[in-house]
Amino acid sequence: MTNRKPLRACGLLAAALLPIAALAAPPQAADPAALAVDQNIQKLKEQSLDVIQQAQAVEQNFLYPDYNRVSIYVGVAIAGMYIKDITVTVDGGKPVHHEYTTSESYALQERGLHLVERLNAPAGRHHLQAQFTAQYSDARPSDPPFTGSYDGYFDKTQQPAELELSLRRSGYLTPPELKFRDWRAAQ
Repeated sequence: MTNRKPLRACGLLAAALLPIAALAAPPQAADPAALAVDQNIQKLKEQSLDVIQQAQAVEQNFLYPDYNRVSIYVGVAIAGMYIKDITVTVDGGKPVHHEYTTSESYALQERGLHLVERLNAPAGRHHLQAQFTAQYSDARPSDPPFTGSYDGYFDKTQQPAELELSLRRSGYLTPPELKFRDWRAAQ
């Protein structure tokens, strides 16, 4: 006597999968007119994105002309260190505060930079202050965060200023601190 139950189960499975196999058949040929319309729409989308980018560049150049523009970026150069927040003040003006999300802190771990502030400042010497809070990614909730500050000056010329505050350590056992870099002067 042979056992026919496995054969019957395979037959039922094949019958159940038949409609799915029909759906997986190659698609019908696309209507050339519909394809042309779709391609035109894609070209219009690309052109509109280009126009938007150009308009934003014109707006940025109008709001922050080269002779006045100061851009301040923040970076993290300590593996596993997540910055939680930073506050930046230039010449005693209104402080700019940014709280970082987990994904933003993670992105900074990939050697990224975050534009914290863009402002207009005339040529001359300017006072820059910053305070930060940071914590290692594997810190326990009971571990206190690291805090620190930077207090220094930069000289603005008629060229745009690109400034970086980088969270670094001077040595293995030293606490994290903000290091200043003027990218224009470094060139």
